Amino acid sequence: MVGETLTPGNKHDGLHPGQLSPLGSAFGTGSASPFLSQQEHLSVPLLATPSSAGLTKKRPRSILASLFTLYLFAALTHTFYATIIQPVISPETPTPTTTDDLLVNRTSNRTLLPLKKPTRKPSSRHATHAHAAHSVKKPIGSTPQPTIERSVAYHPVEGVEWGKASIDWYPNDHERSHRNLSADSPESVRSQDELASERELFQMTKEQTTMSEDFFLSKAFGEALQPSKIIPYYYRAQRDLGAEDNKRDITITTLVTANRFKVLTDLVEKYQGPVSVCIHVVNIPAEREELLTSLRDIYESHEAMKNWVDVHLVIDNFDRQFNMWRNVAKYFARTDYVMMLDVDFWICTDFRHRILASPDIIDKLSAGTAAFVVPAFEFTKQVDGLDSKTFPTEKKDLLELVEGGKIGMFHKSWAPGHGSTNYTRFYESKEGEIYRVHGYTHSYEPYIIYKREGTPYCDERFIGYGGNKAACLYELFLSGVSFWVLPDDFLIHQSHAYAEKARKHERRYNRKLFIDYRESLCFRLLTQFVDSGDIATDKSKNLMQECKKIKGFSAAAQRLITAST
Repeated sequence: MVGETLTPGNKHDGLHPGQLSPLGSAFGTGSASPFLSQQEHLSVPLLATPSSAGLTKKRPRSILASLFTLYLFAALTHTFYATIIQPVISPETPTPTTTDDLLVNRTSNRTLLPLKKPTRKPSSRHATHAHAAHSVKKPIGSTPQPTIERSVAYHPVEGVEWGKASIDWYPNDHERSHRNLSADSPESVRSQDELASERELFQMTKEQTTMSEDFFLSKAFGEALQPSKIIPYYYRAQRDLGAEDNKRDITITTLVTANRFKVLTDLVEKYQGPVSVCIHVVNIPAEREELLTSLRDIYESHEAMKNWVDVHLVIDNFDRQFNMWRNVAKYFARTDYVMMLDVDFWICTDFRHRILASPDIIDKLSAGTAAFVVPAFEFTKQVDGLDSKTFPTEKKDLLELVEGGKIGMFHKSWAPGHGSTNYTRFYESKEGEIYRVHGYTHSYEPYIIYKREGTPYCDERFIGYGGNKAACLYELFLSGVSFWVLPDDFLIHQSHAYAEKARKHERRYNRKLFIDYRESLCFRLLTQFVDSGDIATDKSKNLMQECKKIKGFSAAAQRLITAST
């Protein structure tokens, strides 16, 4: 990378000397930038001379020393020319091999989005509330940018228009700011002097500050392995899932690899509701092109896919970043509630409409204090779980299979995974008799429906199998969300082969990580609850109940609480 000229249009678009890669962590929590400075130079050690050594008689310079000196001179000259002179006299033309070039969505029913400043005026809604509006400033002498064919989609963050090359952020008192904290604003919490000081501190001499979409997303998913290219809404559902009338719905958030597209389409056809799916794309040109072609064919040939599914891509060479992929699917979901679900599970009952028709459940969900568990099952014989058409769709039919020993709790061999659901009580519960989960364990990993906004995301340090989903739910539980079991609904696992060799190795790694994760999470949330005052409320009950299992936590918690009062 030394001496390479970084010009707009190539994969290092937007970098300048000394700047971290847009795909690196913004504040150091992720990996450091894999790219070097544009003006990288060699550090040349000083050569000792006879005079510096205190000698008066000069010695003849050896041939090797002369050759070494010539080599250093040539290296310095080459570096100076490549990094300083050549970019001025002969700007490099961007090569058409960027990720964006190779990700042209070739569908016939979509609108091309050229990466240039849009000419349309923003609507009044976005003119008054937009926290981030998009534009692209074309560098002088740059070549035309490639076009990415994907639909415009407004994220729940007001005015963020995914699909453009940059995001513009405005000062708090600007008319396009989402807060617009002026002196006469009822929402104002700071004085004009404070706002002026803030602008001066951040040198806000312009009306807007621009950052790339990649850079913005790199912080949102900063704990994942980097570099990763995230493309939100590569396909966008034709239904307006983000409209006010549609937001009070449940989006299934899931992740898919290239060999599971058929299972995804079956899930969508069955659910007939919003789905936000993250698809991992290996960053190898041939494999990438094959996957995107297959994805296009499947998406265009299924009306349910076009109506209900938002597709988001993660392009990198890191396999099984499951928690990062889950976070992408949740982050770009457009409804108030989400369901964390593995794509291999068959939805046997209509829990969606049952939940939306229940004021009691909706009240708990909207308060952000409850998550609802849909119990998971699997067939005793794997061959019985191959054809979803034979799966039961009523609880009474499920109970007959349970009594006959043909079906049971999912992953019965690992009871901590789903045991807290209390399957015995599920079998005995009456219609509509929702019950609370007791006896929570840190390995509990059910499939749940919960509020999207304000709830924790999955810890992205968990790579591969073992503990990844349990870590997601552990933080959700400790943050004050209690789990309740739906008594009339269930899921059944569709049998498939597992990569056992990889699972064994990754479980060993994640087991050690999970031990440290539990302890650090308990103390982090304890500090948060003490500082916010929530330690004295019901919100802290799950934390105190679960974290007291960690040696030394109770004593440390008491000291911290006492010191804060």
